[in-house]
Amino acid sequence: MDKFKLFWKTFFMMVWEVIKTMKTVRGLISLFISYMIFHGWALLFFIIGTLTSNAWLIGVGSFVILFWFGPGTPVIPLILITALLIQRYIFFDSTNQVKIKEKWQELSKNKKKPDKKNDN
Repeated sequence: MDKFKLFWKTFFMMVWEVIKTMKTVRGLISLFISYMIFHGWALLFFIIGTLTSNAWLIGVGSFVILFWFGPGTPVIPLILITALLIQRYIFFDSTNQVKIKEKWQELSKNKKKPDKKNDN
């Protein structure tokens, strides 16, 4: 159970570190565009459908939102990777030079707890 908690803690710390590196205007715009590609449009469908009482928009928006919130769906990594690609190759903003694999290894080393042994 400790490995499970450590994995998710490290994962969300890495997500936060990657988001912090996207501090330029181009980085924030790419993060917004990436969010809208995967999840944001469904949220807009749900809100507009609720305001206009359109059952089809509510249904489609709800389905997509619930699908991405389901277990095992990689929405957060997809959003971050797409945002990094948009920032680098569409906006030509090379200020973000984060290496995800190295950051994961760095955070994993820092978060490991020493083994507790009973010396009885």
